[in-house]
Amino acid sequence: MIRRIVVAVIILGGISAVTLKSLHPKPKEPVEISLAEAKKERVVRTVSGAGHLQTATLVKVSSNITGELLSLTVKEGDFVHRGQVLGQIDRRRYDALYRSHLASIRAAEGDVRVQQSQEARMQAELGRLRKLRAQNLAADADVQTAETNLATNAAQIATARERAQQASAIAESARTDLAQTTLVSPIDGTVLELSHRVGERVRGSDFQEDVVMLLGSLTAMEVKAEVGEHEVVHIKEGQRSTVEIDAIPDREMHGVVVEVGKNAIVKNPGTDAEVTTFPVRVSLTDAPPEALPGMSAQVSVETESHDGAITVPVQSVTVREATPKKQETGTLPASTSKGKLIKVVFVAKDGKAVQRAVRLGIAGRSAVEILEGLSAGEQVVEGPYRVLARELKDGDAVTQKKEVGG
Repeated sequence: MIRRIVVAVIILGGISAVTLKSLHPKPKEPVEISLAEAKKERVVRTVSGAGHLQTATLVKVSSNITGELLSLTVKEGDFVHRGQVLGQIDRRRYDALYRSHLASIRAAEGDVRVQQSQEARMQAELGRLRKLRAQNLAADADVQTAETNLATNAAQIATARERAQQASAIAESARTDLAQTTLVSPIDGTVLELSHRVGERVRGSDFQEDVVMLLGSLTAMEVKAEVGEHEVVHIKEGQRSTVEIDAIPDREMHGVVVEVGKNAIVKNPGTDAEVTTFPVRVSLTDAPPEALPGMSAQVSVETESHDGAITVPVQSVTVREATPKKQETGTLPASTSKGKLIKVVFVAKDGKAVQRAVRLGIAGRSAVEILEGLSAGEQVVEGPYRVLARELKDGDAVTQKKEVGG
């Protein structure tokens, strides 16, 4: 009987031990992570934007006159020189008007000469009458009449001269119209677009030009990009930029900011998808011959740089809810309260992840500057993203992920 009781006690003890062991929580497996070293290096803040290539010099070749386009001496893609004749508008009407106004000038100038010859005769007559009057051989009325005639003639000469000047101004305008019948290139450039064909009527006026063709200098190219309103405040004229053209992959070009637009471009106004951007022009310093207007391009403007900055990979920085506990680097500011999100990194130390609150500086393409909270040489967690962004907690055991093939 006693033996049975002893056996039962042993069995119950074993069952209890197994049960207690099963109820005791298993230690959490270390989280596999990737590490990166906090470095001391130069960091450059860049502002990016997308846009299209365009010629730095774009000229409209047009005319303010109306007439039939009789000829074009160029086609799209042709290179032209300044002063080169590009086309001809029917000039017959404007030539006739110009010659008519030249005749008006000659007639007005002839009137001036006639009046001047009469003035000479009147002056001589007045002199003769004054001598006779001094000898009491002529009446005062005769002298006064001669003086009046001379003054009237002077007024007629002035009027004739004004008519000549008016005719000259009209003729100059007609000469300008006549000159505009011949289309001439104002620059060295390339014909980008022809808006009219031979035989069509060009309908220009003093109030509206009719563009016949577009010229541009392909040796001076630029990108007109759109930059977000929060980034454009960092961009200034003269800043360096890199340019990537979609149609010319694997080739990075360089440029300089030449203009920062002041007029906002608002898309989808009044909706949840409203976006505000500003135009920025970047001039290419090494545009390749194959770069053509209209091609899509991306610009990255270097707006600020810091030498000797402590940096970590951008993906190493995440956010966590602040807690009023003491951090490894010190106590959080008194203003920090639970529920507020702060930027943190996780430092790998003694096999554990230690959460650090950090203050950020400028960010480059792949690295971000740490102003406070981290020292150069420390190992920070940079991935995996899912673990770093959501799962990793302060104090978790961590182990470095082994490289494949390592």
